[in-house]
Amino acid sequence: MPLKDITYYEYRFSHLSVNKKGGQPAPHKPLLLLAVIDLVECGIIKSPQIELSEALITAFKLNENRYTRGIVHFKPNIGMPYYHMSGEPFWRLVPKVSANAPSSYAIPTLRNFYKCAVIDHELFELMQVPATAQQLRKVLIDTYLANRTDMPLQAIMPIVLLASCLCQLIA
Repeated sequence: MPLKDITYYEYRFSHLSVNKKGGQPAPHKPLLLLAVIDLVECGIIKSPQIELSEALITAFKLNENRYTRGIVHFKPNIGMPYYHMSGEPFWRLVPKVSANAPSSYAIPTLRNFYKCAVIDHELFELMQVPATAQQLRKVLIDTYLANRTDMPLQAIMPIVLLASCLCQLIA
């Protein structure tokens, strides 16, 4: 088994299995991973268990707005990457019921089928360190989202943190 350090996850993040359309990689998985990094970094996600929470949905939508505005090839829906990320070696879905895969990617359907997703403990630890979280974020942006942003990362982070905190208060 390879050593699961920052180099391992940089490689995994730069080689996600993503759909390509119109010559561009689908942004779904990178947007979800960015949302997870954001919420781990600000303390909303406190363990390797990633629930399909309102905070995660909000962070995903904020990143979607930032990076995919004006892209007609893809319309990101968090249900798709949350489910399909299970094809990546660091993301596992924890089922609530033993049944066939859900028939849709709708959030209520996924919540009924899965308790949460679990990421590797090593990845969670790396996301908690600002420097390595930033390295992982950079890999995702450079590989899948480059030239799609019109707002610098420093400008969006307060928005993500505020939205995440509001979601936590509401929940």
